[in-house]
Amino acid sequence: DVLSRMIYASRVALGIGLVATGIALFIGIIIGGLMGYFSGIVDIIGMRLVEVFEAIPVIFLLLTFVAFFGRDLYVMMVLIGLPGWTGFARLVRAEFLRLRQQEFVQSAIACGLPLRSVLFRHMLPNGMAPVLVTVSFSVASAILAEATLSFLGLGPVDEPSWGQMLNQAVQAATFNWWM
Repeated sequence: DVLSRMIYASRVALGIGLVATGIALFIGIIIGGLMGYFSGIVDIIGMRLVEVFEAIPVIFLLLTFVAFFGRDLYVMMVLIGLPGWTGFARLVRAEFLRLRQQEFVQSAIACGLPLRSVLFRHMLPNGMAPVLVTVSFSVASAILAEATLSFLGLGPVDEPSWGQMLNQAVQAATFNWWM
């Protein structure tokens, strides 16, 4: 049944999208927060690191890593999530640069609060609004990356996927438009 396979494949696609976005979000918040709070040499080195990672084409990187590490579902989640941290790091950096000059942050620093408290209790909750909007687009991008790999035959082996279903529809003798 095509519908039941599509519903089961959506469970796999959403799982990959959410876990990959969570990995990218975690890395991006840490690196972007440190770059935004410590301006100067930390910011310059961090932005050069972000630019290096953004210069690498993601689909070629995914194809290479899948060829080396295999097609396991959990490996796919990590491989899709690792290159996606740069957009989150840029957004968090910009928000932290803006929030660093706010009075509530200056007063938290003046009170002698530890750095982790200033970063994650005061600055991060106030700077998450633009990041949360980007999370939804990142989930869709991760699902599209998994479907692309599955369409090319490099997706998870034992799990149904939207890319596999599309590949099977195209490979048929007559194009199965309903798939």
